[in-house]
Amino acid sequence: MKIAYYKVNTKKKSKLFMLFGIGISVIAIIWAAIFFFPVSERPEKSFFQLEDDRPMVIAHQGGEHLAPSNTLVAFDQAVNLGVDAIEFDIHMTKDGHLVAIHDPTVDRTTDGKGKVNDMTLEEVIALDAGYYFNDLNGEYSFRGLGIRIPTIDEIFTHFSNTRMVIEIKDSNRPELYESIVDELWTKINQYDVQDNVLVASFNQDIIEMFIDKAGDEVAISGGRSEIKRFVIFHKLLLNSLYSPKVDAIQIPIQEGNFNLKDKKLIRGAHARGMDVHYWTINDRTTMEKIIELGADGIITDRPDIALDLLGE
Repeated sequence: MKIAYYKVNTKKKSKLFMLFGIGISVIAIIWAAIFFFPVSERPEKSFFQLEDDRPMVIAHQGGEHLAPSNTLVAFDQAVNLGVDAIEFDIHMTKDGHLVAIHDPTVDRTTDGKGKVNDMTLEEVIALDAGYYFNDLNGEYSFRGLGIRIPTIDEIFTHFSNTRMVIEIKDSNRPELYESIVDELWTKINQYDVQDNVLVASFNQDIIEMFIDKAGDEVAISGGRSEIKRFVIFHKLLLNSLYSPKVDAIQIPIQEGNFNLKDKKLIRGAHARGMDVHYWTINDRTTMEKIIELGADGIITDRPDIALDLLGE
């Protein structure tokens, strides 16, 4: 049996190695360009500018554990405590008014029942918004005191000089989204609070509607899909390919398998010109951790704890 010998073309082999080396070099250069490409940051909005370098304390629903949520009483108490911003949620009534309430129904927080979208303003404001609030002592200390669900007009009138995070709830009926965006933008301009609001929603479609309406005139927080897009680009080390339309992301410390309580993630957001706010943080230990990591904001039901911690 004869053994066949094949002569390798050394010139061809060298050429293949050379082409392979060039390919690897090109890929490395492209990756390095992407990774180290200088980022042009979004200009920081007035909303985010604090006098000192510390996280913003944002009273979630006015401080939901301290007073009836989304009420003028809660907002007043939060402002008196010294918070940097109040946060509230908006739904639209049947007759087109924006009111501050977290749920799509009035059932959980008031003595009434029904969907906000199906009720008139007169019906909504007739309810006791302190009825079910249970204070830190386990008492219904705000029941029967005449506390109402406030309108956006009342909030803007009383707190025009206070920072406000306004979440447009996607639990409103989808056919109302555009009307809500239009009405909110009208009210923001009417009360001249452009510099003092951060508009948010979990639904990125709502955010896009608001951006189309307001442009770059107010601070915007990204919706779920925008946040997911940023996190994926960040994890793949492709931050420079991510170009946000928003000024902030508001995130939990954990989302599924993703640990979002991450210094590198915060730095990555900063590199793209975005602030990072964490929700809803109510214990001192977690607050200490995210402050240490460099978070820009703490959204909390217990603003008293956050302010006490930052005051040490």
